[in-house]
Amino acid sequence: MMRLRHIPAAARAARSRDVVPGLALTLTLVIALALRLYGIEWDSGYPFTPHPDERAILMRVGELGLPSPGDVGDLLDADRSPLNPRWFPYGSFPLYLLKAFQGLLSAVPGVEMHDLRVLGRALSALADTATVALVYLLGSRLYGRREGLLAAILVTLAVLHVQLSHFFAVDTVMAACAVAALYLLARVAREGRTRDSLAAGVIVGLGIATKVTLLPIYGAFLMAHAIYALGLLDGAEAGERSLEDRVSSALGGVVLGGAASVVVFAAVQPYAFIDYARFLGDVVEQSEMVRRIRDYPYTRQYVDTAPYLYHVRQLATWGLGLPLGIVAWAGLVYAALRGLRPLYGLAYLAGGWALPAAILLVSHSLPAIVASSAIALAALALTLPFRSAGSRGTVLLLSWVVPYLLITGSFEVKFLRYMIPATPFLILFGSRMLLDLWDTGSARLPRARPLLVAGLFLLLVSTGFYAAAYTAIYDRDHPAIRTARWINANAPKGSVILKEHWEEGIPGLHGYEIRELPIYNPDTESKLTGMAEELALADYVVFYSNRLYGTIPRLPDRYPFSSQYYRLLFSGAL
Repeated sequence: MMRLRHIPAAARAARSRDVVPGLALTLTLVIALALRLYGIEWDSGYPFTPHPDERAILMRVGELGLPSPGDVGDLLDADRSPLNPRWFPYGSFPLYLLKAFQGLLSAVPGVEMHDLRVLGRALSALADTATVALVYLLGSRLYGRREGLLAAILVTLAVLHVQLSHFFAVDTVMAACAVAALYLLARVAREGRTRDSLAAGVIVGLGIATKVTLLPIYGAFLMAHAIYALGLLDGAEAGERSLEDRVSSALGGVVLGGAASVVVFAAVQPYAFIDYARFLGDVVEQSEMVRRIRDYPYTRQYVDTAPYLYHVRQLATWGLGLPLGIVAWAGLVYAALRGLRPLYGLAYLAGGWALPAAILLVSHSLPAIVASSAIALAALALTLPFRSAGSRGTVLLLSWVVPYLLITGSFEVKFLRYMIPATPFLILFGSRMLLDLWDTGSARLPRARPLLVAGLFLLLVSTGFYAAAYTAIYDRDHPAIRTARWINANAPKGSVILKEHWEEGIPGLHGYEIRELPIYNPDTESKLTGMAEELALADYVVFYSNRLYGTIPRLPDRYPFSSQYYRLLFSGAL
């Protein structure tokens, strides 16, 4: 018989320290993927997706194709190329990615991909699950395994991430690129390896080809190389090399990584150059839309909403739930001030947050955006010599999060999904704050440990409950499908049904006359007369959502008649 060697207790403990986090992360990723795939066919019964962005993207993907062998030259012709999406509100990388997966699956015998909804949503779910894994890796590298694992668990349960994973837009892909790039840049900041700079450049190129609003991440790209060049983080490479060598390596990384980002962007979004007039036109249109220079009906819901505070409240209340939302936003402040003396911290907030925000509140012009971002980055860089060694790595993450939030929070249009490229980092900051509080409280007030355990338990349970409660909406048919079923069963055929324009319709209605109320049109006497005639003719009015009646009454000066219409309608006095 072979004698079993005795394993020392220290070795068993070390093995446990390696195995337990791995098992916990694996379980976390399984739960993350399950939450994001559950109910992925949430609009079953719709002949098309009712999500307008997803619908537009899938239409463009369906129109993409490859030229015949004799027409390869058409690829360089913007008007004739079947690979030109001719549509650039979003980047082309997610479109090509979905088209490639469609082609791969279609090559499998017996598999036909006509409806891209499920495939696109599966890719979105996978991208966000990758974000969970990357948050763990980033947190572990900068802070420790505990922080990385807690942040990964909280991102897994974040309702905003679960929601956006249930349709194929570009937000989850963009968030994954942001976290992946920062993870690689954290390696650059510590070790300065050129291959990490190149890899980060590749991810940045993919991210910008997903959505151009990722452009501020170049600030973090420069910050990572500057931190390495100055040897501000402890690391084997930084400690063994001279300042001259580090500076030379950092400059090489900036040039090669930056070039890689441009090359990759051109490779996965070539028609930004070939069809540059349309590309620039769409980018400018989106820029003017978020600043409400262009007055689209679907952005009027944000008229008179407070800059910055609106996003803080919406993300905390709905995107994350109040316990996690409070932790996330408090974590941002904690990360910004940690390692600084109070006076320096206040000076940083004034120069690095308040001043850029004031500039953006005065002007949304491109020079103002560039100037405010530069000021925010410069203020962060100036704090580096005054920070404790353990807090300098956080500056790298802040160099992405702060400029992005300053720019995005100042926009007139404030869709909640705009927050997802920042939420993984906010949650990571909050996780670091909680565990620092745990360590400090346990050391100084051992009797307070049960309270700390209870607080952390409450956070996890409440966030998990919110995620489970939200996911329960996928247990049943879409409300519009149930509405159509009721109408078909109860409303007499031939009835006239009114729907609101700029709103989704009710699918599957058979034998009815569907008409529209143009309520977003300017309030005039002719509009009032037309609405009265339509209402007199109609048997039913159908509301898909509160998009219009939640917006119009908030604009009584612009819509005096329409505001009164809703008040009379819902009071029963119409």
